[in-house]
Amino acid sequence: MTTTLLRHELIRTKKPLLIIGGIAIVLIVLADLLALLTGAVGIVFAVLVTLIVVPAVQLYFVIDFYRSCYGSGAILTHSLPIPGRQLFWTKLLFALLVTVLASVFATLVLFVQGQFVLEMANLTLAQVYQEVQQVFRQLSGLGPLVVMSVLWVVVMPLASMYSSVVIGSGGWARRLSIGGPIIVFMCYYVLMQLLGFASVFVPPVFDVVDGRILGTSLWQSAMGNADTPLLPVSMLIAHVVVIAALLVWASRDMQHKVELR
Repeated sequence: MTTTLLRHELIRTKKPLLIIGGIAIVLIVLADLLALLTGAVGIVFAVLVTLIVVPAVQLYFVIDFYRSCYGSGAILTHSLPIPGRQLFWTKLLFALLVTVLASVFATLVLFVQGQFVLEMANLTLAQVYQEVQQVFRQLSGLGPLVVMSVLWVVVMPLASMYSSVVIGSGGWARRLSIGGPIIVFMCYYVLMQLLGFASVFVPPVFDVVDGRILGTSLWQSAMGNADTPLLPVSMLIAHVVVIAALLVWASRDMQHKVELR
C-alpha cells in the first residue's frame, strides 16, 4: 500500500514540481547569461536562485499537505481506506525523497556555477580541491558537521512543519484555519530558540577542529578563553527529541483525531 501511495503522490504532484523546477532552470540560465555581461552579479543571482530551490520545494509540500489533508481535498483524502498514521508517514516520506532529489539538483547546479567562478578567477578545479582537502585536514570535525547540516536542512523543516499542520488543525486550533498550524510552528520555533540559549550552559560540546566531544559547556569554554570553534551537542539532542515528540503527536492525531472543517 505504501508503494501505491508513493506512486499516487508522484502522479498528483508531478506537474507543480516540474513547474517549480522549470522556473528555477529558466532563472538560473538567465542569470548565467547575465553573468556574461555583468560578471559576478549574474553568478551571485544564479547561486541565490539555486539555494532557494530546496526551501521552495519544501514549502510547496507543506502547503499541499495542508490542502490535501485539511483543506479543499481533505474529504477525498480521508475517504481512502488508509490509516491516518500511514497517510501521514507516507506523505512525509515522499516529501523527503523529493527534497533529497532537489538537493542533488541544487548541488550539481552549484558545482557548475563554481566552474564559472573558477574560470573568472583563473583557478583550476584541482587547485580548489587541494585547498578544500587542506581545510578538512585541519578541521577534523568539519566532515561530520557538514553531513549533520545537510540532514538538518533536508529533514528538520519538513518534520516540524508537517507536524505543525496536523497539530494545529485539530482541537482548539481547528477554527483558526491556516492560523492554527502557523501558531503551532511559531511555538515550536520559540521553544527551540529557548532551548538553544539554554544549551550554551549545558555540556557537552563538539570541537570542530579536533572532531572530539568535550565534557564542558560552551559558556565554560568561552570563560576559559577557548579559541577553537565549539558547538553545543545538547542543542542537537534537544532538537531531535522535540521533533520526535512532535512526529509521534502528529501521527497519533492523524490516526484518531482528524477533524475536517
